[in-house]
Amino acid sequence: MKKKTVLALMLVGALGFVFAADGEALYTQYCQACHQAGGEGIPGTYPFINGPIKNLSSFDVGREFVIAATLFGLKGEMMQRGYAYDGFMPGYGPAMNDEEVATLLNWIVEQTSWRRRNAATQTVRPYTAEEVARVRALALTPDQVHELLMKVEAQMHGANPVPGRNQNP
Repeated sequence: MKKKTVLALMLVGALGFVFAADGEALYTQYCQACHQAGGEGIPGTYPFINGPIKNLSSFDVGREFVIAATLFGLKGEMMQRGYAYDGFMPGYGPAMNDEEVATLLNWIVEQTSWRRRNAATQTVRPYTAEEVARVRALALTPDQVHELLMKVEAQMHGANPVPGRNQNP
């Protein structure tokens, strides 16, 4: 009887790992309610992510921001496509391990249907659990993640952004 119980527990654990490692399932569980199935968000309520994450993932401080927002959340004003957002995104670091965060972000980046029209297609190196662990060690607050967003905006646009005036990260 013990063998069957141990085998059943191993199978349940293995299935849990398989489902947890599925980026689409993670997106559905943690992101879709706000950012919607296609990453388009709800204008004025939840920002779109279906182009920005791919763009942000192409340079170091952008990657750090994407990971930090996923782990620690984000609080602060931002503008996107002419809509103001001043809400709070919860962090999912406590709910996901480093491998799961990397899997989720890689799945989002790979969504070819989410690319902006006429946008240059760029190759983005995959997120890794080690990269996520480095950002997790920063233990940022959602307000500090917003400060990181301001640095991203400055790098993307070559100037210091006006707080609350960041456009299309």
